[in-house]
Amino acid sequence: MVNIRISLLSAAVIVTGCLNSVFTKYQDNQCVRNCQDPDFSKHVYFEQPALQTLQMFVGESGCWVVVFLSWLSTVVKYYSKGRKKPLYAPLSEGDSDQTKLPELTGLRSLILAIPAVCDVCGTTMLNVGLLYTPVSIYQMARGSLILFVALFSVFFLNRRISRLEWLSLFVVTFGVFLVGLSGALGNKVHISGDKNTSFAVIFGITLILIAEIFAASQFVSEEYIISRSSVDPLRLVGFEGIFGGSITFLVMVIAYSIVGRSNPGGPFDIVTSFKDVTANSQVIWSSVAIMISIGSFNFFGISVTDELSATARSTIDTCRTLLVWLVSLYLGWESFKWLQLVGFSLLVLGTLTFNGVLKAENWYFIPEWFKKDAPLPGERVIDVVDEQIERF
Repeated sequence: MVNIRISLLSAAVIVTGCLNSVFTKYQDNQCVRNCQDPDFSKHVYFEQPALQTLQMFVGESGCWVVVFLSWLSTVVKYYSKGRKKPLYAPLSEGDSDQTKLPELTGLRSLILAIPAVCDVCGTTMLNVGLLYTPVSIYQMARGSLILFVALFSVFFLNRRISRLEWLSLFVVTFGVFLVGLSGALGNKVHISGDKNTSFAVIFGITLILIAEIFAASQFVSEEYIISRSSVDPLRLVGFEGIFGGSITFLVMVIAYSIVGRSNPGGPFDIVTSFKDVTANSQVIWSSVAIMISIGSFNFFGISVTDELSATARSTIDTCRTLLVWLVSLYLGWESFKWLQLVGFSLLVLGTLTFNGVLKAENWYFIPEWFKKDAPLPGERVIDVVDEQIERF
């Protein structure tokens, strides 16, 4: 029964993660202005990356609903048993180490605004990059996250990277390069607006890579905070949803006051942004779908993460990327390219090796020089580098 539960939760993580990327790309492809004009070049598509970032944070804030229901369930059980047991069970001896860490509540929780700012910048740039790239290339290019996390972990967390891990990072980098190259060479893809050019795809991939630098900063800053504080993962996501959503909305208002008023219809025109949402029913329901999918992805990821090894979590992340590609091919948003398959394969190989899923130190064809400082069990840079919510 436990295995069935874990399998269902794992499948839910894969599906909801895939749906979030697909729904976001679907929303980008929706026409919101001049849609009846026979000249397609005059059609205006939904290109509101800041608003999409706000949608994501609203979805993350939904984790507080689960936190509240969990608390309510505890209270109901407490009173239904006639208060025979304490509302909060005392810590066992095995939890004694955890009590040494201060709890992240009240004003102390404001420190989570730091990773939230990184999340705002990274997510917004990802949404802009998605406007210019096929959704599968977008998802694969995000695999570069492990490169930046590894580098930041060395510089800021004083972690050690072995030669084998450096080799796997090189393989990942080369895989991302091939994926990007496949997108730039004669792409037949469905991209919102008139952006179906090699330069546009390269520009989009560049934005995605920069966004992953912000994501790595978020990753490492959270790792630092968690190592020094006691915080429930679901609350962590909820806090970042509130902080990130507030910061995003505030920046949108300020940008509108400074730039948006004098440039109606531009990316900083918050009034037009919200009008675009209501202009097309497909945009409305896709907005709801995006918020539900990201909230569900967070919930399922946290629900299963304590019961999964790093191997399983890394495999789940790979399956999600593959599913995004298959869905994109099925919907006709892009065509199959062998170069992209080769790049994706190298990306998977490097990621699984870096995360310790594949034991490269046991491969006979790997030179002994690479194996001399192979990481010991439990000595990885960070337990596993995959989608942020799956790392707890």
